[in-house]
Amino acid sequence: MTRRWLLALAVLVAGAAAGCASAPPPREDASVASARVLATQADAAASEGRLRDALDGYRGAARLVPSDERYAAREMELRTELVKRRVREADEDLKKRDVAGARRVAVSILEIDPQAAEGYRCLAKAAEAGGALEDAWSAGKRAHEIEPGDAGTTQALASLATKTGRWAEAASLYEQLGKTDPSFRDKAAAAGLEFRIQNLPGPARRAALSPRLTRAQLAALLVELSPEVREARIPPGADVAVDVVDRPERAALVRMIGLGFFAVSRDTHVVGADTPVSRSEMPAHLRRLAALLGGELPCAASLAECGILPEGTRQVGGREAVAAIEATLRLARPGGAQ
Repeated sequence: MTRRWLLALAVLVAGAAAGCASAPPPREDASVASARVLATQADAAASEGRLRDALDGYRGAARLVPSDERYAAREMELRTELVKRRVREADEDLKKRDVAGARRVAVSILEIDPQAAEGYRCLAKAAEAGGALEDAWSAGKRAHEIEPGDAGTTQALASLATKTGRWAEAASLYEQLGKTDPSFRDKAAAAGLEFRIQNLPGPARRAALSPRLTRAQLAALLVELSPEVREARIPPGADVAVDVVDRPERAALVRMIGLGFFAVSRDTHVVGADTPVSRSEMPAHLRRLAALLGGELPCAASLAECGILPEGTRQVGGREAVAAIEATLRLARPGGAQ
């Protein structure tokens, strides 16, 4: 009985095994199969140099099977390679002065990847080459927002900031660059100066922009830039100059005469309001400014020694006068750098 039972059990086990062996394999998921086909076609396109078709193929495969990291990685490789190729094409178009062609290529980069800083950089270059500086600024700013740490992008945006008169932005960008490259610090200082000039009131701003500064304009700058000059008490009995009347700088000139900066001729009763300020005259005014603040300038002979007034042409320009006045104020005020 036991032997028969064992024989029957063996037959049953053998039958079950045979049934399992003959069962059909599980069917492959349709998405996986379609993704594999797309990837194969994409590889063929890449081998033929059709990178856009290859990129589209791998993008499709990655959408079908997002869990397969190989498709996403290959898509990224192709996108990077294609963007680099398009950037080269845009640069070649600009070399040939084909601004429209360069712009089309830039747009095509952003169609490939809307977050590609390279696309916005190419768009900015094309716009600048075409004279559309505001469009160039907008595109350059977007590139900088995407890659704020890229020095080349920051430098290009700083240059566009200066060309469009955005001096505060230019100063900030050049200061950012100057943290790692000291050669940009002078540009940051120059942009900061232009920003301050931009925000001066009318007469002082016109004075700062003058290529040949007059005494009337210097008076306007000294009063505007120095609170100490504006608030200083004027001694009684100051001389009166006839060439001060009916001028926009009248109040500033009267104050500067009263504080002893300018002398009035006893013969003609004029102060020389329209006389250009010579480079040899300027140091005396700056030293008097320092004395008014209760300090003195550390350079004994030439103000160029302490970087206040460099050597140059016979007359002084408005911009360098602003820089010289600001430097004097920094040095002469209590705690100023010596």
